[in-house]
Amino acid sequence: MRRVRALLRGQPQPRLGPDSGYSATAGLPFDDVDLESRLVWIWGSPRSGSTWLLRQLCHPARLSARFPVGFAPPPAWRSPLDAVPVDEFLVSRHIAPPSGEPVDVDGGLVPATLNNYVGDFPGYAFARAFADVWGPELRRLVLVRLAATLERAAAEGIRLSDAPLILIKEVNGSHASDVVMSLFPRSRMLFLVRDGRDVLDSRVHAHGEGGWLAEVEGAQFRTPAERLAWVRSASREWVCNMDATRRAHDAHDPERRRVVGYEELLADPAGGLRSLFAWLGLARDSHRVEEIVADTAFSAIAAERRGESEPFRAATPGLWRRNLTADEQEVAEAVMGERLVELGYAVAGRSAGGSASSEAAATSRADASGAAATTEENA
Repeated sequence: MRRVRALLRGQPQPRLGPDSGYSATAGLPFDDVDLESRLVWIWGSPRSGSTWLLRQLCHPARLSARFPVGFAPPPAWRSPLDAVPVDEFLVSRHIAPPSGEPVDVDGGLVPATLNNYVGDFPGYAFARAFADVWGPELRRLVLVRLAATLERAAAEGIRLSDAPLILIKEVNGSHASDVVMSLFPRSRMLFLVRDGRDVLDSRVHAHGEGGWLAEVEGAQFRTPAERLAWVRSASREWVCNMDATRRAHDAHDPERRRVVGYEELLADPAGGLRSLFAWLGLARDSHRVEEIVADTAFSAIAAERRGESEPFRAATPGLWRRNLTADEQEVAEAVMGERLVELGYAVAGRSAGGSASSEAAATSRADASGAAATTEENA
């Protein structure tokens, strides 16, 4: 009614936007800039070792949906947690809902999201022309939700440091990583890279008959022809995720972004973790790092939770050569080949290359592919 009366009086209307004086962060019970600076997003692809990385960086926190906030330290742990995990936040799938398979655009694969389909339609809630209005509000929503995680963790009796980092595993929404990261320029991002053919192999086992995801969602394929079609689709999804995450990486502050190669971390987990902890500002001495490596090792997982049809499968790079058929390998490399080479992976018939965002490309990949299976593969 106030707006209607103002219209009738011919008075200027209050405006929303960057020049209106309105603030989406007004009244927050925390410092939004400080909290944003303590966020660490993990992007890349499912089945790339993201849960393993999350467990390592947030050790000794244990992940489980049974806990009221999704994590808890062991009962005997007495020190405050300075890094807390958020597993499968999935806000990206709400900000940019998938609506089909990736679309070929100018030689790349673009996610088929509502945002991309109708982003230029002025009536759409998240229209690009209104990003200056909805962007700050989405940022506020995410920050309030994450602040509530810390608040409720404390209420559950979990001791936290004064300013803990919040590590958010968001690999299952990597198609929208560029959209999300644009809202959080002060946060950190980890681009977790793994050979897409091994990602594909892991997903085939998870989604096929008898696989652990098939038990929940139903098998995605049953015949060889259906499986080959699914391999093509999943390969395109991987490329789309890599392209979106590279865009997010390239647009982000170089001091606040890192590329983590799964194979390198697998070959030298202690060295990789020491580097990451130093970058994150988390104090971990050599003894603590070795303890983390041992506690999160593949061999530390109960035998009944490991195997071909389990989430914790093998942790051995290169199994795609044995598990994918010749036709599947041909299809996968036809779709993924260019991106694999850019990220530093060997592909038959293609010369090695690289891009500005492929720090993960390293000469140690060949050695890492033969590393002993000492850590978990779970994504």
